[in-house]
Amino acid sequence: MKKICYGIVLTLVIFVAGIKCAAQDDGRSLLKQVIKENQEAVYAIAMYPTETRKIIFEATEYPEVIAKLTAMQKNSQDAFEKLISSFSKEEQEKIWNLTRYDGLISDLAADHKKAEDEINNILVNYPEEIHKTASEEEKNHYELLVQLDKMNQNYNSDFELLLSDYTPEVIKTFREMIKMPEVLDILFDHMQYTVVVGDYYKKNPERVLHKTDSLNLVLTQKNAQEANDWKQSMSENPQAQKEYTQAAKEYAQENGYQPEDYNAPLTQDVTNYNTNPYNWWFGYPSWYPYDYWNPYPYWYDWGFYYGPGGQIVFFGLPSSYFMDWYFYYPKHCSQYAELSNHYYNYYNRHRESMNNNSISHGVNLWRVRNKDLVTEDWDNDNPNRVQRFKEYGKMEIDRQKYNIKNPRKSMEQTEYIQKQQRKYPLLSEDVSNRQVVQTDSRTKPVQEKIPEPVKKPAVTVPVRFKAPTNEQIINKQPEQNIQQRNGNIQNDNIIRQQPQETPTPQPSNANPKNQTEKVNQVRDAQQYHQNTWEEKQPQPVRQSQQQIPTPAPRQQESKQVTQPVRQNPAPAPRQQENQQVTQPVKQNTQTPTNTTKRK
Repeated sequence: MKKICYGIVLTLVIFVAGIKCAAQDDGRSLLKQVIKENQEAVYAIAMYPTETRKIIFEATEYPEVIAKLTAMQKNSQDAFEKLISSFSKEEQEKIWNLTRYDGLISDLAADHKKAEDEINNILVNYPEEIHKTASEEEKNHYELLVQLDKMNQNYNSDFELLLSDYTPEVIKTFREMIKMPEVLDILFDHMQYTVVVGDYYKKNPERVLHKTDSLNLVLTQKNAQEANDWKQSMSENPQAQKEYTQAAKEYAQENGYQPEDYNAPLTQDVTNYNTNPYNWWFGYPSWYPYDYWNPYPYWYDWGFYYGPGGQIVFFGLPSSYFMDWYFYYPKHCSQYAELSNHYYNYYNRHRESMNNNSISHGVNLWRVRNKDLVTEDWDNDNPNRVQRFKEYGKMEIDRQKYNIKNPRKSMEQTEYIQKQQRKYPLLSEDVSNRQVVQTDSRTKPVQEKIPEPVKKPAVTVPVRFKAPTNEQIINKQPEQNIQQRNGNIQNDNIIRQQPQETPTPQPSNANPKNQTEKVNQVRDAQQYHQNTWEEKQPQPVRQSQQQIPTPAPRQQESKQVTQPVRQNPAPAPRQQENQQVTQPVKQNTQTPTNTTKRK
């Protein structure tokens, strides 16, 4: 394994040296060419806030460090997976969750196995949502925690040793970079871009920052306009909004949330939610085919949340994961036909954004998969499109049932529709002019099946984000009335003051608006990552996992989504894949993204 990793690093170093020579020969023209060929990566990086981009560009000056860090992370994650491979999948997930809270495993493992009161004293320094898991693991798997703590210390030492010959500024840069593993993935996967941009940035950092500032402004404004269009269109179509919220709850439920979770009203600062990423050295759960460093709660994929009083608050578009889940199941097209049509109308208004707009991308991908059915009538005949979606959903459900019962006589879409014209009149009309080639069922090529979407782990929502429900407010009023009658509350001024909570002190330079804008910028950047993993058909690497694709420029929209089927048995440890980057120290930034796992 070490020989393989050293070989990868050596190859990359040689490649880097060659690219640097080429960059020096014709820097500006090569830069333009590389940017054109790596537009997806360029846009993703441009979407990050200014201070983040500066760190990223400083890191590109040292591509050899990026290559070595990636090889080190692969080895460390393989070792971690091997260590916990004997545990059940559920237990592995708990252990992985512990790694998300920097210092927690070290505190639990220190000195000796602890009594309950000692554990509780430790946990007061960590978020409440991890207390139960941490307490259980300390009691049941203390020796494992000791091993993990030792491994983490060793990896951190190796990290410091790797950077020991570099300046303090470079060391500081990469300590920040490993808090952004998804960005390191992009830089590694697009090494030519990394080398050329790093060389150009070293010569003219002001110009690079100025160009990306301009691009960031354009993309941010464009994304904001498209998000506002989505919000406005939802308010103008109550039926679509109703179906959207129903679909969102179904999505949350299928991903392991309970109704009391996804129906709960949240506070207004919910868009500033910051996740705890998985530890850089240990990686994220091995059964995910795409980079999933930062577990986000359900509302991140919804693009809205229920604010105080249950009011719907839109803050962006649904995520690419949500759109992939929605169009994977044909039943959604018929069950939520008005919403499906609403998506299609929005896509028609924003077709030029299909590479980064999650809705446009999702609709376009669905169109490509159903290219034999989706004719120009779908674009032009808006009054009947809702009915078309109803027919499509019902047809696909019926066809799937038929093919299961008749595996030797399975039918493709157009053939099945022509044999059932009365049941699907609009679809039949759409394909009537298309010639259906009859083939022997025994030799008929098997249609490539689109894997079922991966279910993301449910995230425990911190109590501080939960707003009181109307029922809780109403139930609290009688208690206040009783207190008033008992003389505990003596005047109206005290009554008004009583419910108010002491505000959390804010730094003098804190600007909530700017903080929210930064969070939205990061979320927009992630849409580029999320759209990318759908583009390429990964090669299977083990029973419970398949590889994900790199964020390369989109050329063939017809490539299909590949995701693994969840299995109850514990997944086998990785053997030759993975490339991600998390940190050896505390992680408290957010950014789940999707880029390619390396072999």
